[in-house]
Amino acid sequence: MNEMSKEELNKKYKNYLTVGKLKKFLEEHELPDNAKVVIERVEDTYYEDHDWKVYLKQGDHTTYDESGNIDKSTMVQYHPAWCCVKYQGEDDILFIDLHY
Repeated sequence: MNEMSKEELNKKYKNYLTVGKLKKFLEEHELPDNAKVVIERVEDTYYEDHDWKVYLKQGDHTTYDESGNIDKSTMVQYHPAWCCVKYQGEDDILFIDLHY
């Protein structure tokens, strides 16, 4: 697993989705408050073979080893979203893609 630091997340992923871009997209497409949010599923090969990195956070299922150190394999993995997508006829779903 390739881990990214918060510094790398902020510097390397500048063109990815931001809260500002998300707000603008929602305003432009007038999605209702009850619209479902779905995230594009990408294959594990992106992370395993193409050097995609993940940002790790402790979650409800994070465990520790005998020494009290966090078991990184049980941390929650995040990857920056690339953009929102609007599909014709899908006016009640917000689609978020992980890559372009």
